[in-house]
Amino acid sequence: MRLFCGVLALLACVAGAARVDLVPGQTAKLGERQVTLLRVQDSRCPPGVQCVRAGELSASLLVVAAPGEAGPRTRLLRLTLPAGPNIGQGELHLVDATFGRPPRVGLSDYFRR
Repeated sequence: MRLFCGVLALLACVAGAARVDLVPGQTAKLGERQVTLLRVQDSRCPPGVQCVRAGELSASLLVVAAPGEAGPRTRLLRLTLPAGPNIGQGELHLVDATFGRPPRVGLSDYFRR
């Protein structure tokens, strides 16, 4: 019974998660927050190429808080792939990104550990 309740709670969490895909300059709602992707720096190794280093993707975001949310009204966030310092932020997470010019970045307000 405990296992069933745990699985049910996890599914409820995932079902409420929001996700959005953006390119630099785009703004969208992510849950109740407004998110603008300001800049993307991509040093990842492209598919089909042998690289000495895998590289990383870094995204700079402007986040406008949800109505009634505690804390500052606007914030600048820097998120990375692979997940680095953004793991502990507990609010928005960089989920994935396409290769290309410009890369399309996937953001979510839910993060599975």
